[in-house]
Amino acid sequence: MQQFARHGFAKTSMSDIAGAAGISRTSLYNHFPTKEDVFRALSGRINERAYREVVTALSNTGSWEQRLLAVINARVSWVYELLHASEFGRELINEKNRLCGGDVLAANDRFESLIKKMLQENLGKRPDNAALASVLIQSVNGVLEKAETRKEAERNVTLLVGVFCRGVGSDSNFAG
Repeated sequence: MQQFARHGFAKTSMSDIAGAAGISRTSLYNHFPTKEDVFRALSGRINERAYREVVTALSNTGSWEQRLLAVINARVSWVYELLHASEFGRELINEKNRLCGGDVLAANDRFESLIKKMLQENLGKRPDNAALASVLIQSVNGVLEKAETRKEAERNVTLLVGVFCRGVGSDSNFAG
């Protein structure tokens, strides 16, 4: 990932990756036929790490808003890191979405299920919990798609979660 962050996806070569890993290009090609395959494997590791961080964040204490924000931040920490670590952060995020579309959707579905459960625990069993979880995830993804910096992404996700928590706390605003 350091090579992708340093050179961007388009300019990173298999030689760059092999050199950084301390292996020959032949060894690298034996495991990963293309740099796209290397990137997909890295993406899978990122998704698994993010899921573990989300599960840990679920056990946080604090207000409903603080807990939800911690869970969402755990899920999207890799986006924050890429936007902060490299001028190629946006390019790498776009490549992840392009190359790993199915995996991205599966990770979002798994995360959405956790958010729905969290909504039920905090707001009770409402007929609109699934829709609310879906809208929240779509909104977070939209915020992250537009953010160019870590600071902007974190600020806007925090704002979104605050508005969301205040809105769903008012039953008169949301009918199932």
